[in-house]
Amino acid sequence: MNIYDFDTQIKTSSKQFSNRIFLRCPNRLRDFTFKDIEIFKEKFNSYLIKKKISQNDKVCTIIDNSKLLICLFLSVIGNNRVFVPINPSSGNKEIEYILTKTKPKLIIGDYFSINKIKKIKNFKKEIVKNEEKFINYIFHQEMKIFKAKKNIKDNVAEILFTSGSTGNPKGVVLTHKNILTNAKGIIDSLKFEKKYSNFLSVTPLYHNNGQFIPTLIPLILGHSTTTIKPLTGLLNFVKVLKKFSIHYTSVMSTHINYLCSLNSKFKLHNLREIYCGGAKLDYDIQKKFEKRFNVKILTNYGLTETSSIASTETSKNRKLGSVGKPLKNVEIKISKNKKNFGEILIKGKNIFKCYLNNSKLTNEKIVKSYLCTGDKGFFDKNGYLFIQDRIDNMINVSGENIYPYEVEKYTNNINGIKLSVAVGIKDDITQNKIVLIYEKTSNQIKLDEDKIDKVLSKNISLYKIPKKYFSCEQVGLKEIPKAPNQKILRKKLKNYLDDFFKKSKIDL
Repeated sequence: MNIYDFDTQIKTSSKQFSNRIFLRCPNRLRDFTFKDIEIFKEKFNSYLIKKKISQNDKVCTIIDNSKLLICLFLSVIGNNRVFVPINPSSGNKEIEYILTKTKPKLIIGDYFSINKIKKIKNFKKEIVKNEEKFINYIFHQEMKIFKAKKNIKDNVAEILFTSGSTGNPKGVVLTHKNILTNAKGIIDSLKFEKKYSNFLSVTPLYHNNGQFIPTLIPLILGHSTTTIKPLTGLLNFVKVLKKFSIHYTSVMSTHINYLCSLNSKFKLHNLREIYCGGAKLDYDIQKKFEKRFNVKILTNYGLTETSSIASTETSKNRKLGSVGKPLKNVEIKISKNKKNFGEILIKGKNIFKCYLNNSKLTNEKIVKSYLCTGDKGFFDKNGYLFIQDRIDNMINVSGENIYPYEVEKYTNNINGIKLSVAVGIKDDITQNKIVLIYEKTSNQIKLDEDKIDKVLSKNISLYKIPKKYFSCEQVGLKEIPKAPNQKILRKKLKNYLDDFFKKSKIDL
């Protein structure tokens, strides 16, 4: 049976798996069964009614990864309200911008967001100082079975805001059907083991990466999930893997890069597979990681506008350097190009409904039912999809088009470099000059720029080699700016560097 709304899915999972544990808590607090999730959802409906939050009203959360955030994610949407999650580390201006755009009827914030929320006026607020007490408070509400006013599969489920790397963030509107169609496509393609397994969410639940594989997939299939906060997740990652016998997790490429950079010896215990997306993973690092830890990394590709994953490697269909093949219920094609490269176009029921209050941009992005992704790629003869770069990341130097990844795939493998980004800085003669900004694996390391030049000259054309190399410290940065999901904010970095080099006396 195809299920296309959250209420039906939660009830179905509760009936099928009942007293099986769904949500494991790393801090020794009460675990939740599938039945507990259904009861919480129904009692949360009573809470919403008390607060006079009607169906289709928006509920905003400003909460970090936690048991409560998982419960709210499922319960807000499951009761036919619209889920609007905000990263709690967002600045006040961004929070105010999102609230102004969405006009939620209720804001629920955790202890760490209190000061930000207190200053916000004209919104109904619930400040959760103790998450466990608030959860118990919900469980003490009267039981009021949720009754949908109508078939809700095409209703708005959530509004996710993009990282805002190109200005104010865009609100991506997703329906129940968009989300659950995508979840079904992921399940059909990845074919998870049927026996009871444990998932771990280390990526944010206020972005789609943390919502799908580590949360919705175990809900649908009857497995368990555990969540840890993104900012401290890597520090506790190995401990949690061992403690909860984790079998599957979803990460970003920066997580893989970080684990590979650690010199200490450690094991990944019972981990079977890691799913990696959000940014391109260098295949040399992928090979290094798999050889060292004997754990498969299955790379994938998707956007917020495709709900989540649109193409993925599987345990049986893998090709290093690719992002696998399209999900079985998704169609992907490449816009025509003489060199077989072109823009990636995606079609399916997982494609978002619209951008919030921006029909012009929606119509520009969705053409004849295809999402124009703005990503450049190609299919090989066996149907594997390869991502070259973002079209808008392209740097033009003296009439030659250069994509940052052409440089970064080599510099990210140089000993001493943790992460690097190639950036185009305006030049009166060549239009742009490429500079490389990098994070060091250790502050004590001093990199030899001649060594970087030698590595690049062996692998790429001379005109693609950066003119200058700078560590983050040399340009006044602690690290390369990233979104909460660890995606590199290239536009933000470029804007910072444009300003920095204008003010500095550094000769480029």
